[in-house]
Amino acid sequence: MMSPNENRQYGKFVRRFFISISVLLASIAVFVYICDPYLYYHTSGVYNRTYMKNLNARYQMASMVKHFEYDTLIAGTSMVHNFKEDSMNKKLKAASFNASLSGSSAKEQRKVVELALASKNVKHVYWELNYDSLGGGKDRMDPSFPAYFYDTNYFNDLPYLVSYSSLQRIDSQWKLKDKINMAADPLQYYKFGEDRKPVTLDNIGVNIEKRDNPLPVPAGHTYETYMDSFKENVLPVVEEHEDVRFTFLYTPYPVTRHVAVYNSTPEMMEGRLQFKRDVYNQLSELENADLYDFQDEASITFNLGNYMDRSHYFTYINEWMLDYMAKKPAIQSKDEYEKKIDSLEDQVEKFEFDQLTESYKPRAEQTASLSLK
Repeated sequence: MMSPNENRQYGKFVRRFFISISVLLASIAVFVYICDPYLYYHTSGVYNRTYMKNLNARYQMASMVKHFEYDTLIAGTSMVHNFKEDSMNKKLKAASFNASLSGSSAKEQRKVVELALASKNVKHVYWELNYDSLGGGKDRMDPSFPAYFYDTNYFNDLPYLVSYSSLQRIDSQWKLKDKINMAADPLQYYKFGEDRKPVTLDNIGVNIEKRDNPLPVPAGHTYETYMDSFKENVLPVVEEHEDVRFTFLYTPYPVTRHVAVYNSTPEMMEGRLQFKRDVYNQLSELENADLYDFQDEASITFNLGNYMDRSHYFTYINEWMLDYMAKKPAIQSKDEYEKKIDSLEDQVEKFEFDQLTESYKPRAEQTASLSLK
C-alpha cells in the first residue's frame, strides 16, 4: 500500500497529466478551428485554402451548403450532378445550388437538406428519388460521411478539431498555399461526362435478352426497405417544413436498367412500381410537395446515344428536364400517374433488343429533337 504522502503525489501527477492533455487538446482544437482546413466554420483564413476538386465531396459539401448563397437546392446522387446552377437560375427563376453527392444514401441526402434548411432561407428543394439511395437500410451512410459536419451542434465536432488528419491537411495546405487556385469555381467540380462517348449496343454491358445470367439482387433492396427509408429520411423533412416547396423527381435511366432488374428479379420490379404509387399517394396529401417521373420517356430511354454509361445521361438531358419542369406541371392525379407507371411496366415487359437506337447527332440537335409533350 502507498503511504498518504505517496497517494498525494500520485494524485497530483494524475491531475497534472489530465490538465496537460486537456490543454494540449484544447490548443489543437483552437489551432484547427482557426485554420479550418475544410472551410467548415469560415471561408477566409490565415492562409490560402479553398475547395478542392479531388477531395471527397462529403467533406466539403457541408461548407458549401452553409456558406454559398441560394434559395433553391437540389439533392440526390450523381444522376443529378449535371444540373448546372446557371441553367437552373435562368429556367427556374431561382438562385440555386446543386448539393448532390455521388452514391449518396437517403440518410446522407436528408442531412444535406436539413443543413441547408437550417443555414439558409431555402424556398424550394428539388430532390431525386433513387432506389440505390433508398435501399440498404434507412440508417445506411458511407463510412467516409462526416455526420458531425451536417448539423448545427458544434459540441460534436471533436473528430474534426482534434484529429491527426486535420493537422495533416493543414500542413499540406500550408505547403501549397501559393499554388492553390483561389479563382477555381467549385460549382463545376462535380459536373462530368462532357468528353465521354455514348454507349453502344455492343458495350451496354448487361445481358438483357436472356435470363441465363441474371444480375444478383442487391442486399437490402425490397419494397419494404425503400418505403422504410422514404418514411424515415424524406417524408418527415417535407412535413416539418410546410413553408418550403419540395419537388421530387425520378430521372430517366436507360430502359435497359429496368429490363435487367425485371429479367433478374421480376418481383423487385413489381416492388419498385408499387413504391412509386405509394410515394405519390403520400406526397399528394401534402400541399408543399409534387412529383415528376421521367422514367417512361421512351424518346430518351430507348436511345443509347443519350447515355455515357449504363446509368448516366449526357448534360443535355438535364437541360431537357429543366425545361420540362419549368414549363410543364408536375403529376396532377393518381390516374395520370397510374398511366405513366403502366407505360413503364409495358415498355419493360415487352422490350425487344432491336427497339434500342444509337443516335449520334450533335448534342445540340438531340436536345432540340426532344419534345415537351
